[in-house]
Amino acid sequence: MAALDKDTRLVMTIMYVGAMAGMNVYFYSVYGIELPFTAFTHAILFSLITVGVIMMQKALFDLIVNERLEMWLLNRKIDFYWEKRKRDERQKEKIRESMKSNRSNYYAQGYDEVSEEFLRIEP
Repeated sequence: MAALDKDTRLVMTIMYVGAMAGMNVYFYSVYGIELPFTAFTHAILFSLITVGVIMMQKALFDLIVNERLEMWLLNRKIDFYWEKRKRDERQKEKIRESMKSNRSNYYAQGYDEVSEEFLRIEP
């Protein structure tokens, strides 16, 4: 992935799996306990439902949302880069204009020559 680093993805995955497992525990405790199975069968069914739901939703998230999120983050990074380049170019242009105007004023006033008042010797 271009915009999200591996640590962020790992933390997000762990939080997602924990949330999905918690939701599955709640719904299975409300609805699944009424199923006429043995304790071992309930354990297998619960684990299959938990893993299956997490895998399906994670796959759907990766296919649909993850691509859009990555593209949005990448486009945002590209936009920030070009905005910075434009700002830098405007700043450089202002500096160039300022240097041109100061240089022309400097030479127009004749600062490269010694004034008559300076050369006049006062006794």
